[in-house]
Amino acid sequence: MNNRIKIRILEDSHYTIKTLYRNHINIYDIDYKETGNIYTIDESDLEKLKIDNIEVVSFKGIKSVLYKIKRHRHFIGATILSLLLVFFISNVIVEVNVIHSDKKIRLLVEDELFDLGIKQFILKKPFEKIQDIKEKIKKKHPNEIEWLEIIDDGMKYTIRVEERIITEPSKTKDFCNVISTKDAVVLGSTVSKGQNVVDNNEFVKKGDVLISGEIKFNEATKSHVCASGTVYGNTWYRVSISLPYEHTIKNYTGKSKSNIGFEYGSTYNRIFKVHYENYDVEKKRLVKIGKFALYKETVKEYTSKKEVYKEDEVLNQALKTAREKLEIKLDENASIMSEKVLQSSTYDSIISVDVFYAVKEIISTQVESEYIEKEQKEELE
Repeated sequence: MNNRIKIRILEDSHYTIKTLYRNHINIYDIDYKETGNIYTIDESDLEKLKIDNIEVVSFKGIKSVLYKIKRHRHFIGATILSLLLVFFISNVIVEVNVIHSDKKIRLLVEDELFDLGIKQFILKKPFEKIQDIKEKIKKKHPNEIEWLEIIDDGMKYTIRVEERIITEPSKTKDFCNVISTKDAVVLGSTVSKGQNVVDNNEFVKKGDVLISGEIKFNEATKSHVCASGTVYGNTWYRVSISLPYEHTIKNYTGKSKSNIGFEYGSTYNRIFKVHYENYDVEKKRLVKIGKFALYKETVKEYTSKKEVYKEDEVLNQALKTAREKLEIKLDENASIMSEKVLQSSTYDSIISVDVFYAVKEIISTQVESEYIEKEQKEELE
């Protein structure tokens, strides 16, 4: 004998009873309620119901719960899937970024992290596990790694590394000379050790000795030292520059928009179309997964107009460009003493300028040398 259950049919109508009989469902009792009539039917007929908005009111305990789960399985499934997705987003690592200027150190750390389970598409490690991984890497590479930190940065791990610098004891050189690195006129010198063998305003060639490590007295060599010091010289450079009279000026309007761009391999696209006619784009990478990367863009509008330099303006601009080009070659201790235009010509709205520069810079470098002992000299003689 089948068990009987009670069901509430919401938004009941006079067609409900006909619908139940049409599906061969026996009705044993009807309790008329404002919230929906309650029908008593066989439990085995429950699966035959094709009516929406049905509530089982006579199930008790776990059986009622299981029925509700079955009735709402799609909603429950979607909820569980959403929770799993949230868990994935908050607990799965999609990028491991090692920060260090030396490529060899980066590769070393990346390989060790991969072997120890720190890689893309893994669940975040517990704090104790992260500390253990850090110690293992440092112990394995004591001569390469001074300090290592693994930072939980949302969906990625950022690894900062400090390389261990092992300073070898400096070897004292027995005999050194300070020589000239280029042709120049000596402007001044500071001698820390050794004997200065050149005077100010003296012309020297590349390779000439400026400060000798051979200490002499009355033309006789008394000892040998490792000479050291700094010698400044007047050197010369020639720079050639070509510059068009016509140039473009950018004026930023102050208008800007945010956008989202995505990159896959060598292909780059953005979500929203940029309606500015002229614009510059600043990009900040948000996430990178394999060949795919997501960027936040800041698009800045500007207007541009073409202008033509006057004769003196284009020459001044050419000299400024030539000086900037020269300064790239010079170190921070160098200074330009004078400049002179050797040649200037204009052809097809382009000015070509040759500029001569006199520069004050360090022309000295220390080189290790060899000397022959007095006894060896006598043997050779």
